[in-house]
Amino acid sequence: PIKTNALKQTLGRAGYRNPSAVRMFFAIRIGLCIAAVLLSIILLPLIMTGMSVYIAILTMLMFILIGYFAPGFWVERTYQYRKMAIEKGFPDALDLLLVCIEAGNSFDQALNRVVKELQTTSRVLMEELTVVTRELRAGKDRYTVLGDFAARSGVDGIVSFITVIKQADKFGVSIAEALRVYSSEMRDRRYMKAEEKANMMPVKLALGAIVFTVPPAIIVMVGPSIIMIIRHLGGVNV
Repeated sequence: PIKTNALKQTLGRAGYRNPSAVRMFFAIRIGLCIAAVLLSIILLPLIMTGMSVYIAILTMLMFILIGYFAPGFWVERTYQYRKMAIEKGFPDALDLLLVCIEAGNSFDQALNRVVKELQTTSRVLMEELTVVTRELRAGKDRYTVLGDFAARSGVDGIVSFITVIKQADKFGVSIAEALRVYSSEMRDRRYMKAEEKANMMPVKLALGAIVFTVPPAIIVMVGPSIIMIIRHLGGVNV
């Protein structure tokens, strides 16, 4: 049950929130493993004639392992993509939320307006905030809803945002003022991340240049000498 709950949470973070998502995940995993066995039985005799039994078994096991781990890899990649999309769109959504609150809207009304504006800019964040607005309309506690949103997204900035909202309500501070300060911090944090990536670019370019230029140069310079040594020592016509 613990593993099933963890898998359900992972699937939910990846956007697969259907009640049968866990069953579908295991069904796809089993189906891919069976397909890998059938594919091995059909293709291995055709493309690997004369191979040993051990190599055939190892190849079949490799196909089965690929089929077994492929669904988990896909779900993890989907979750990481959604997380990056939320991280990218959340600062702009926070600015929109601040503008709507300063215009006189309540927090729930401002959130509904932000969801409408995000339809063309950040589809993933819009889907997550749509779940938030629907749960709020159903009468669920605001901080419980926001906490679930933070757990689904896995973004640290959203956890900090919820903490800011809680502290503002607790100490009677204006939500608009708290969001203004936090939005400024989010912009500074995003700017620092961009600077960090820009500073790493020369190192990555240098590594790429070394990897793709040095080995070919060594082969060009040393290759003829190796061929001559083979000819001289082994009497091989290369």
